[in-house]
Amino acid sequence: MLTEREQDTLEFIRAYIAEQGRSPLVSEIAEGLGLRSQGTTHRYIQALVDAGLLERHVGRTRGLRLTEQAEWPETGPLTLPVMGKIAAGRLIEAIADESEIDLGDMFTGKGRFVLKVNGDSMIDKAIMSGDYVVVQSQSTARHGDIVVALVDGFDATLKTLLLNDDGSITLMPANVNYEPVTLPASRVRIQGVVVGQLRTYP
Repeated sequence: MLTEREQDTLEFIRAYIAEQGRSPLVSEIAEGLGLRSQGTTHRYIQALVDAGLLERHVGRTRGLRLTEQAEWPETGPLTLPVMGKIAAGRLIEAIADESEIDLGDMFTGKGRFVLKVNGDSMIDKAIMSGDYVVVQSQSTARHGDIVVALVDGFDATLKTLLLNDDGSITLMPANVNYEPVTLPASRVRIQGVVVGQLRTYP
């Protein structure tokens, strides 16, 4: 089991590789996580290496590699059988149709990464704390997209993007307990758009 900060480190590395196409430096990880000590950052990295989630290539300036980068292409199609339809309203008969869904096509692809949701600001969009969202790394988004946005180059948040007529941007939560935040476009950098969601049950 990873600690919260180790998970944050893993997610930062994933997002950095997805956006930049290369692994981050330790100093860049420390800066991205708001850490002053590179020694602490090294400990988080080593914990990920020990957990088998990260490889470190000694002697390379950017020698970190996600083990999943090598593993995913070798696993083949990730498919589950579609056994039919099930009623979520009135009762209907569930009829098997003998087809399959390729989870690889649905959730993987170039420039995609996963983030674990921490917080309840998007619950009215059915995104709960503890869920995983699949994000397509890109620097632009459309009005109404659910995005990963970086505010002032530091604070990352998951919100619905609203493009206002005056050129400003509103980051809209989906929970009445949170207030929308409207900012000049220059203060907001889009990191990616949510294209899928994963949730497991005990």
